[in-house]
Amino acid sequence: MAYPFGSGRRTFCRLFLTLGLSAVGPALSAATEVDLSGRTDASIREVLRRVAHHHVRPLRDGEYPAGADLAAARRARPPEGMQWTYPWGVTIYGMQRAGAALGDQTVLDFVREHNRIVGRYYAWFAAVGEKDGHSAAWDAFVRDDRNTPLRRLMLLGNLDFCGAMGVEMLEERLRHPETDTPEQRAVIARVADWIVNRQFRLADGTVWRPDRTDVAERMPPGTLWIDDLYMACPFLARWAQFTGDGRHLTDAAHNIIEMASRLQDEDGLWYHAYFETAKKASPWKWGRANGWAMVATVEVLSAMPENHPDRPALLSILRRHIDGLKPLQAGSGLWRQVLDRAELWEETSCSAMFAYSIARAVNRGWIDASYLPMARRAFEGVCGNVTPEGVVKGTCQGTNIGLDLDYYIHRQRPDDDLHGPGVVLLAGAELLAAQ
Repeated sequence: MAYPFGSGRRTFCRLFLTLGLSAVGPALSAATEVDLSGRTDASIREVLRRVAHHHVRPLRDGEYPAGADLAAARRARPPEGMQWTYPWGVTIYGMQRAGAALGDQTVLDFVREHNRIVGRYYAWFAAVGEKDGHSAAWDAFVRDDRNTPLRRLMLLGNLDFCGAMGVEMLEERLRHPETDTPEQRAVIARVADWIVNRQFRLADGTVWRPDRTDVAERMPPGTLWIDDLYMACPFLARWAQFTGDGRHLTDAAHNIIEMASRLQDEDGLWYHAYFETAKKASPWKWGRANGWAMVATVEVLSAMPENHPDRPALLSILRRHIDGLKPLQAGSGLWRQVLDRAELWEETSCSAMFAYSIARAVNRGWIDASYLPMARRAFEGVCGNVTPEGVVKGTCQGTNIGLDLDYYIHRQRPDDDLHGPGVVLLAGAELLAAQ
């Protein structure tokens, strides 16, 4: 079976590069005009190269003394350069795709070594916990971010703590089985156990968060976040292929269908969340949450055989979503922080997610090729927020469920927020694949 996942503003920057900037790629002449507009394949490749290399960092393995107990773990040096967070998982996934599209071995080697370190560190750290018996002291040690970069993986408790990192690790295993190690398989199995067996779900199998999660704490407990579709469904689709068990693919599809039944509006756009106890949607159509839902849909469709019974429903959900976006695209090519509020600021990460999803839909024949300019204009707009150093700007910080529009209006947009670069890389790589 073939693996299914593999396959504006114009910005011209006159760069006066010093030796210190040569890390972003081959040395350029002292005064070189570089096209970072995103309008040509060469320009897209240059944007991808700069964003990907900006996130290549020194990696250093930790100290893993044999037979260590908690006291030894306190003294041992943890790895350096690795992370375990969901935005970093999306960034690594984007680096995988961009590295493959560019044939950039530096980027691909970074991803592989990062994951090897994660596997080795997890195997040692988990063994220490077993030896300690998971005492109260161990629990306190793990819960402190200063002690271990694997805090979230060790604790689990929600999809943010495992799904996106699990996707990129499983993606690497499926694309390059020769890079597999028993330690990485153990990490993937832990992620799968949470998502398949332990994640909180409604009676119909839909993933949800049973606690109170709106930022103002005015709604009753129990919410469905469309963000969680990305944190669960792309992993489930890959897990189905890895295990040969199609039930996981159907589980992913049903989650999208059930969420859409509650949260996709008549205009095709999605509300950010659904309060299950109150049986009502949150009031705003936040851009990045819509991006998570659309990316999850195209990722699941990419793994789905044409005769799958849920395929027509997913295609309908996707097409309605894309058509809902079409009239709301700004002149820059970007979409706004809250999609249907024209007075709000334009946001990078959701625009990159839509560019990726629309380009993938065209490339796979799910929508007509006439939609491709929509994705290209979006990516050109995104490129206007990429600096020559590969910094991605204009990305909304992490965001909870808001009941008031002001909450979304006043979210910060820090340079290089990790919610941005991975999806920029995904969008550019998919556009390079467009015919």
